[in-house]
Amino acid sequence: MKQAKIVPGTPENNSFDTTTKNTSLSQRETLEEVMMNLATYLHVLEIKTLTSSRGAIFYSLRMPQQSFDMSYQSASNTILELSRALVKRAT
Repeated sequence: MKQAKIVPGTPENNSFDTTTKNTSLSQRETLEEVMMNLATYLHVLEIKTLTSSRGAIFYSLRMPQQSFDMSYQSASNTILELSRALVKRAT
């Protein structure tokens, strides 16, 4: 499967429309929903969270084919790991 790429868009009349869909969700809610959706598709049963002494939230999970949990990491890195596993599974 050929991987998608990001390319520059072309605005019409020097403007473009945007949406306010889902803007009521916090960034944390948005990132956690993405993680849960990807994890569900990959048959990951749970995502563990820990909060650091400075209030940062870190996530860990276990892929079905692994016998150990991943190291705790940020939401964006967890999403990246899950999305790469999804692409690997699709190819």
